[in-house]
Amino acid sequence: MIKVATEIELEWKKILKTCNNPLGLTEDMMLESLRLCPPQKFKDAEHIGRYLIPRSVLRYNEEEQPRDKNNDPDHVNNLLSDYEVNGYNNACPPPICCFDQESKHSFSVKGQSGFNRDDVYETMGQECVIVDLYDYESRRAEIVARNQSNHHSNPFLIQTKQDYIKEVCNAVEAKVIEKTEDAITEFAKDIAANKSDHIRKQIVESTINNCQLYPNFRTYNSAGTKNNPNSLKGFLNFNGFPQAGVKGRNEKEIETQGYIIYLAGSGDNKASWMRAIHEGIKYNVPVWILGYAPTRKPNLKQFRKDWIMDFLEIKETTFKFVNLFDGETIDFDEDVYPVKFGGFLPQYVKPNPKDGGRPTEVGLVDVDGNRIIFDPDGDCLTLK
Repeated sequence: MIKVATEIELEWKKILKTCNNPLGLTEDMMLESLRLCPPQKFKDAEHIGRYLIPRSVLRYNEEEQPRDKNNDPDHVNNLLSDYEVNGYNNACPPPICCFDQESKHSFSVKGQSGFNRDDVYETMGQECVIVDLYDYESRRAEIVARNQSNHHSNPFLIQTKQDYIKEVCNAVEAKVIEKTEDAITEFAKDIAANKSDHIRKQIVESTINNCQLYPNFRTYNSAGTKNNPNSLKGFLNFNGFPQAGVKGRNEKEIETQGYIIYLAGSGDNKASWMRAIHEGIKYNVPVWILGYAPTRKPNLKQFRKDWIMDFLEIKETTFKFVNLFDGETIDFDEDVYPVKFGGFLPQYVKPNPKDGGRPTEVGLVDVDGNRIIFDPDGDCLTLK
């Protein structure tokens, strides 16, 4: 177990004798706080102890502030008012810190949390503070701890999604974690453990985009307009397809159109399949489903292979469903089956030097990224 050297504690106590202390912090309060608020446990970190130390030995690096907005003025003012009205809350987790490896003094420490509180203490003239001192096995462990230390319900500013995105991006840039999707996902899970799976997924996706993890990969905005070439509606518009589904068109217009089209991020997308079966039978036209990856994929070819396997699996399920109503197995006529696979959207956009720098994938493509010509009267591509 790591212990603070006697000479360091003596140095702290020496300085404390002359510290201004309007909050009235004492050793007894510090010991009582251990009962009211035990030290937090962090992965790959050892709690050395809780101490009352001079603020003059505590350093904060504002570049390491985990929140996106340093020392938010409104929040600092609220904290100041809280201290002035209620005094020091002994049941609240104190700031966490570690010994400052960049200092020439062995008694100096660096704060991982309490940035805004430190600003308030400066305003109040509070020159000593209660802290939890830790030893971290790695830089990664330190970053995880400073983020998890904010996972509480006390009257302090809660970290936002943008705060976590900033932290993960900084960790990638500083090479604290590897620039891989798995490493980013694991790190986001550790530091944002208080957020939902949905929010953590958004943190990962934003980090991947901001750090250009897949610089040659195009994703499509599902909410963009048809005038945006990087939206799903825009792809259909700029490539001569009708808009997806049947909305805004009557039966005669659909018959004139000759087919219906849908876009699906998975081959077994239940909503797309049910609409396709229903509308294909209702309007007596083929329904073509085009595939795409909703998020960046490290192995796009494998994603497309899996997409087709899922498509075939749900297609087989529809066959089995129909056979439930007949004692004999029915031989299906693919020519009249309403749902067909028509290809994938182009997503590998690395410039092709053999084609004047145009994206490698253009138009509808197959599993291997080769361009295919869409034929609304043709066969389902799974049959080829």
